[in-house]
Amino acid sequence: MYIRWAQKLRPQLARHVRRTSTHSSSIAMLGSDVPWETAALKEPKRCAGRTATRHRALAAHLPTEPEEPRGEPSFYSEDVDRFACIDQQPVTLQRLLETCQPPLTRQRLLENAQFLCHERPVRYARRVQLLAGLPYIVNLNPHINAVYQAYYANFEEARRFPMVESLADERRFVHMLARQSQSLKHIMPQIARGFFECRRYFGPEPRRRFLDQLVKMRIGLRLLTSQHIALYDQFQAANAAVTAVAAAEDADRYQGIVDNHLRLADMVRVCAQGVQATCEMTYGDAPDFSIDGQLDVAFCYIPSHLDYMLTELLKNAFRASLARAEAAASSSSNSSSVPPVAITVSKSDSRVAIRIRDCGGGIPSHIHDRVFDYAFTTSEHHDSPDGSAPTPADPSAISGLGFGLPMTKIYAEYFGGSLNLISLEGYGCDAFLELPSIKLNRTPEIQI
Repeated sequence: MYIRWAQKLRPQLARHVRRTSTHSSSIAMLGSDVPWETAALKEPKRCAGRTATRHRALAAHLPTEPEEPRGEPSFYSEDVDRFACIDQQPVTLQRLLETCQPPLTRQRLLENAQFLCHERPVRYARRVQLLAGLPYIVNLNPHINAVYQAYYANFEEARRFPMVESLADERRFVHMLARQSQSLKHIMPQIARGFFECRRYFGPEPRRRFLDQLVKMRIGLRLLTSQHIALYDQFQAANAAVTAVAAAEDADRYQGIVDNHLRLADMVRVCAQGVQATCEMTYGDAPDFSIDGQLDVAFCYIPSHLDYMLTELLKNAFRASLARAEAAASSSSNSSSVPPVAITVSKSDSRVAIRIRDCGGGIPSHIHDRVFDYAFTTSEHHDSPDGSAPTPADPSAISGLGFGLPMTKIYAEYFGGSLNLISLEGYGCDAFLELPSIKLNRTPEIQI
């Protein structure tokens, strides 16, 4: 580790020596005929004790002028530390909904952009700092390192972006938000593969704490970013005469990315059809599904969050049903039909509930307590001979890496919902997803 640090530091030291001769005696004190890092390899115990002294001496003779840009980010950045020490501004779901109450004015849009100009570098810095605190061997994993570099690049761009003062600035700001969101689209699959490969170096409990924190950070920042992009689009549409009528209709239904009249049964049907099609393409077969209950239910929620949770739960149910049918067919000479998946939807005064029932054999009792652990999977995939993780055909899908259920639980609980599994071993499993309606004035003070 210290050898790599010295190798990165030497070019800066050499440039400084060329600029000034006054420090030559001090620099000579640090040098010798044999490079110190080579000596450290030969006598690690003897040289390790001098590391701190050399570190302080080298730092004392570095130039005070700004550093030249480096090719790749260091795990130790003063800018990251400085921004990470700034307190996050408290943002509640209530305030988020109030921001997008019609009519959406130019002033309110610019104020929200200015808030994000201040807030995004702070949140990115905390995420970079979180990743930098991982064990060194975990940070060496190419997937984890790629995630670190992506977050660091977005942090640098966010902190350097000028304050938004006009609609022209706002246009450039929104373009940056969209570009950065796209660059982080596949971050969680990369994290999943990286931690799957490094699971032997990182215990279950520290892994859970780290990933819970990372996922919550990601949800919060993506929520603020996506909300502002949607508000900008709605502001543009409201000021375009051609789409004035459509914009007025959308303003009644949508508040940024929040759908005030999200039809639950329709969303369930779309997700189930998508998972069914994926199942047929991947396995050559797929179970049928049915939807019953209160089919006219509508509530206020974020469609992209609901889509993610439903897709993950349905993937598990469909995959288990197929595996059960294949096991039954292999044990008898007759072909076995795939049992259908039954979905029930209902609504109370302030919450909705979805039950997804499959006949896929249930969860074995000896692993039931581990299904919400990261990197724990019952998928048919196995490690490759070199210890790498299985790679799903779809890079945006987290399949066979043990991240679907724990992330779905965090999404459900983020706004005060819940996810519970009830298994009948040998028969099937019921997944119960309960979610609150996040209407304005009904929302508790949930921090984003």
